[in-house]
Amino acid sequence: MRRKIIMHVGPTNSGKTHMALRALAAAKSGLYAGPLRLLAHEIWERLNKGQIVPLDMFPEGHAEPDTTINTDIVEETGTKPTLRKQGNSKYIRQCNLRTGEEFRVVSDSASLLSCTVEMAALNTPLDVAVVDEIQMIADPARGSAWTVAVLGIAARELHLCGEEAAVPVVEEILKHTGDELVVNRYERLTPLVVQNESLYGDLSQVQKGDCVVTFSRNNIFALKKRVEESTGLLCAVAYGKLPPEIRSEQAALFNDPNSGYDVIVASDAIGMGLNLKIKRVVFEVLTKFDGYVERPLSVSQIKQIAGRAGRYGLHGEPGGFVTTLYSEDLPRLKAALSTPPEPLTYAIIDPSESWMEDVAQILHPESSIQALFEVPSYVSKVRPPFRAALPSKLEDMVKFIDTRARDMLLADKLMLKNCPTSWREPSALDILAQITRLYKREVQVDLNAVLAVAPLMSTLEGVEKWTSEGAIPTPEKLKKALRVLEDMHKTLVLYLWLGFRNYMAFHQAEEAHTLKGRVEKALDWCLRQVSGQHDDDAFEKAKQAKAAADLEYRRKRRTKEVRDAEVRRGVVFAEAVAAARRASSRHG
Repeated sequence: MRRKIIMHVGPTNSGKTHMALRALAAAKSGLYAGPLRLLAHEIWERLNKGQIVPLDMFPEGHAEPDTTINTDIVEETGTKPTLRKQGNSKYIRQCNLRTGEEFRVVSDSASLLSCTVEMAALNTPLDVAVVDEIQMIADPARGSAWTVAVLGIAARELHLCGEEAAVPVVEEILKHTGDELVVNRYERLTPLVVQNESLYGDLSQVQKGDCVVTFSRNNIFALKKRVEESTGLLCAVAYGKLPPEIRSEQAALFNDPNSGYDVIVASDAIGMGLNLKIKRVVFEVLTKFDGYVERPLSVSQIKQIAGRAGRYGLHGEPGGFVTTLYSEDLPRLKAALSTPPEPLTYAIIDPSESWMEDVAQILHPESSIQALFEVPSYVSKVRPPFRAALPSKLEDMVKFIDTRARDMLLADKLMLKNCPTSWREPSALDILAQITRLYKREVQVDLNAVLAVAPLMSTLEGVEKWTSEGAIPTPEKLKKALRVLEDMHKTLVLYLWLGFRNYMAFHQAEEAHTLKGRVEKALDWCLRQVSGQHDDDAFEKAKQAKAAADLEYRRKRRTKEVRDAEVRRGVVFAEAVAAARRASSRHG
């Protein structure tokens, strides 16, 4: 198959993903592959509800534009938007969802799939595929998934959306595939202005529509408190450890002009996957702790965060602004935003599991797993523009696997290597150690036994008791509960991720999904209490309205009974065909 590769490239808020999504909605078969399960979920939801007008259809009138979608679309005006707030049955496309943690089946015959990039279907003939955030092809941790997607998705029309910096490396890759390449470039839809002055450290200058950016979880809550005390404005929050579902809820509070949350205090988690109606971005600092030392933000990081300001049409007037809290950071901010993007020169590629198994046979039996992980970067014959992957946080990962999982099968070690955990967080490693112990000892991993390693269930039940009794805990108790609930959510996501790959061992997926929903509700309640929002009526009504609009789906393609019945019918049919052939050969 000679594919047509269409790149849609441009800065944040340029609308570069808009036409690709409409092309997908018009396709007979296809997929969307994004970097976050939050993005995969929202495309899945909008296709099934008929909110995306297919490219080959004319939009009907009397509709509002969708201003909540988190992908980079054109903000539309008028009564005939092509991405709509309310769905239309004429535009409905049945689509299933597949992420690292779950499979949602709307229909067994659905011809569209929305997924995270790692779960993209390869070698399956498709009409249209959309791969989002293509610049992640050079990411040391996950880049290989984008490389495999570019090389392996068998779509007649493959749309790659992302930053201009990715164009050179994709051009190099396609020199060897024979595919056609078209590059569509987009400009930012509204101007981004660097203000001439900082806030001079004065948080009372924070205004409605501001996003104050910092890079420490503790500092986020400290800044939130200071801003609220200095301005009287309530602050929503968004940071990496907060589950994507709750980040989305906090974004919705900030975006809603009637919620009372007029400011958001956030980390670089806003750089991707959140649609925020930000008028101005204020950087508290331009450095970030990487686990060892404070490092300056890269030009790309600064641009991605700053670019979230002024999303087209969301503030009544075009344009966004960016500045710093302290004057000494302003010159560096201006320099970063005026620097052209540095082109990517390589695409990350991971060795296959079978290749790793072959190498493991050659290495000494007592070799550290580190030797196995480092071998590809030294001995594999990877030619430009490809580069062999070397796991990030390798030292922490190796220490755990060599001590906790040394006697496990290589396939299990590789599964641990790729699992979504924090290799530098003691609480996360305690959970993973418990999972490893149970897996080695019992094979089937009991979810309650995993959760028993820390006061996870007791904390969840304690928060649920507060909510039912209308109690108002102290800020210290709330913050402690938030930390534990964040850890519990990550534990449940990890269990679901492992279960998706080994459902016989991690067999309590339904229980994990149920608990995950309870944790998300408890987290949301705690965050609202931190801001002193104790009236739950409006919140519950919004939750009920959302639940009423939720799609119906299954987590498995078919029930076991149906699958078994089909197998039995298949056996009977095969036996009948074989008998007919034997009879024909005898008479022949």
